[in-house]
Amino acid sequence: MSALDVFQYDGRDVRTVNVAGEPWFVAADVAGILGYSVAKDMARSLDDDEKDGRPVPTPGGDQMMLVISEAGLFKALIQRQTGRMVDDARRAQVKAFQRWVTHDVLPTIRRTGRYGSDVDMLAQLPSSQMLQLAAEAAKRAEEAEHELEEARPKVEAYDAFIDADGTYSIGAVAKMIGLSQNKLFDRLRNDGVLIAKGAMRNTPYQQYMRHFAVKAYDYERSNGDRGTRYTTRVQPSGVDFIRRKLDLVAALN
Repeated sequence: MSALDVFQYDGRDVRTVNVAGEPWFVAADVAGILGYSVAKDMARSLDDDEKDGRPVPTPGGDQMMLVISEAGLFKALIQRQTGRMVDDARRAQVKAFQRWVTHDVLPTIRRTGRYGSDVDMLAQLPSSQMLQLAAEAAKRAEEAEHELEEARPKVEAYDAFIDADGTYSIGAVAKMIGLSQNKLFDRLRNDGVLIAKGAMRNTPYQQYMRHFAVKAYDYERSNGDRGTRYTTRVQPSGVDFIRRKLDLVAALN
């Protein structure tokens, strides 16, 4: 059973579990506060290492639930604040929740150094150590909020290119990083990211598949035979992956 902390935000439970010593948030709790009807909709654009299924204690026993990491939470917060379909009222709600997480939840978890707040344990610490722990927690919260603010302009700019399915075309990514579409295809093939020849040309190798989405389309040849074409699209995580892999500086920076 995972160690569990339950926080209260505006009358709602926000559950966190301990995963390798780090707080992970129950996705359903966060999604409800951010205005998603289904947690999977919120988590769809998160990387695989930012979401997982974990046993979470409930009154009826442990249940497998989708949880998201601290990094995944911050990404979900940014996406919700910058989404094209999100109004100003929702953005204000998300920002208030973000501040609560960075100023209350994370400092509480890190100040105690454990799950399940233990006032007695804190009371036994020397006052100098308590002050040091509080200062460290405040600094982490400030750094986390600063990272969110720095990332927001990039996410807002990327949002202009994203399609309804949450992915980008290769052409859109090329514009983001200052290349032509053909040049980007060339670079990705030459760097061993995309397959260079054959029926699967311009689709990613398996080790890079998590950063892309490949869609298959059936078509009819002039002789009546049917064939399949493949279109490669880029996941949100793939934009920065491509920049790093090709050692490029994004035009949006």
